[in-house]
Amino acid sequence: MLISYRWWLLFLTTSYVLPGLGMKGSFERFEQFLGQEYIDFDLRVRKFNRTTTTLNGTIYINELIDDTIQFSSNIFLSRLGNQQFQHYPMHLPTQGLCEMIQHVHDEYTSAIEDIVNMPSASECPISKRAMHIRDKLVPMDVIPDSLSSGLWKLVISGELNDTIVIRFMVSARLSDDYGFG
Repeated sequence: MLISYRWWLLFLTTSYVLPGLGMKGSFERFEQFLGQEYIDFDLRVRKFNRTTTTLNGTIYINELIDDTIQFSSNIFLSRLGNQQFQHYPMHLPTQGLCEMIQHVHDEYTSAIEDIVNMPSASECPISKRAMHIRDKLVPMDVIPDSLSSGLWKLVISGELNDTIVIRFMVSARLSDDYGFG
């Protein structure tokens, strides 16, 4: 009888508990290094409650922007979360802002649906505007399942005529979520 109980417990665990295990994410930092004359990211990470951080602020597009500025990315991982980052061999596709917004609208609508005054998928060039972000959580549905826990840093650079004119960084901590607490 004891053996069948153990097998039953193992079945329940693997069938119902393990598929619910996943990752949870929390923003750590947002910083803009270059390009406020083109796009000014007035964003900050704030503590929402005892266990959650959110991204808040406004993105100001200060000039008409089309696909002439090409955006590329670099991703870094600090497995221990101690700011000792290693380059990760993954990146977002290099593309213009119009292409990027079109792609996000097509593939990751849930990540942008609560951004006020977001450009439409077909708008190009992107007109001057202020886009407001309020209490944005890390959109876990767009994070690949293959990413491990740790501190992740995404650096996005915008290049115009072989010169970097926009650069910003966002970091988030991914951790195992075992459904406790």
